[in-house]
Amino acid sequence: MITLAAATGAEPTRFVDWLTAIGAIATPIVVAVAAYVFARRQSRNEELLRARLDYYKKLVPDLNLVMCYLMFIGTWRDVSPPELIATKRRLDTEFYCAIPLFSEPVREAYEAFGAVCFATFGMWGADARIRSNAYRRRQAWCRSDIAWDSAWDAMFTKREHEAIPAVELLTVKQAHDRVIAALVQDLNINRARSEYTTSLTVMNAHAPRVQQVDGAPN
Repeated sequence: MITLAAATGAEPTRFVDWLTAIGAIATPIVVAVAAYVFARRQSRNEELLRARLDYYKKLVPDLNLVMCYLMFIGTWRDVSPPELIATKRRLDTEFYCAIPLFSEPVREAYEAFGAVCFATFGMWGADARIRSNAYRRRQAWCRSDIAWDSAWDAMFTKREHEAIPAVELLTVKQAHDRVIAALVQDLNINRARSEYTTSLTVMNAHAPRVQQVDGAPN
């Protein structure tokens, strides 16, 4: 009986030993696989953030230029209407190449900003027009390398005598800020401000109080 009991108890013992051995072998393999998957996912996330940051640094200066032009602040007097339209084209090219990297709120904010600043879908083949007027810009034009071209007047949506209400200027600023906020949200990082902004965007913090811009006298 003793011999039979001993023989019977040997099978469970060997089974437990096998499980222990398998567990000892499998555990480091499972840990290694999990670590690999996590590291790969982490690496992809970091690559995505780097790509987003690179595009952010490309987009922000031109976004800032458009905002400053429409709000009559910063370098607005030094930018010709054709140069602003060229900036819009460059922005659109850069942005829509990068859009797969960004979230839907970024796209929505960008397109809302563009709609506030430019009138598109005009005549077939026609350029977008600037939602402003030429009067104050022609008056303030100060570049010595090129004279104001009267043909530029047609690049604006407003007539000479139309004022630009403060609320329209503020809408431009708010739309611009929403684009920047959406981009920064997608960066999802905690870094020094200098790492994800440029000196041009600092101008926004010191913009003067928004006031109506009068048109030409009737």
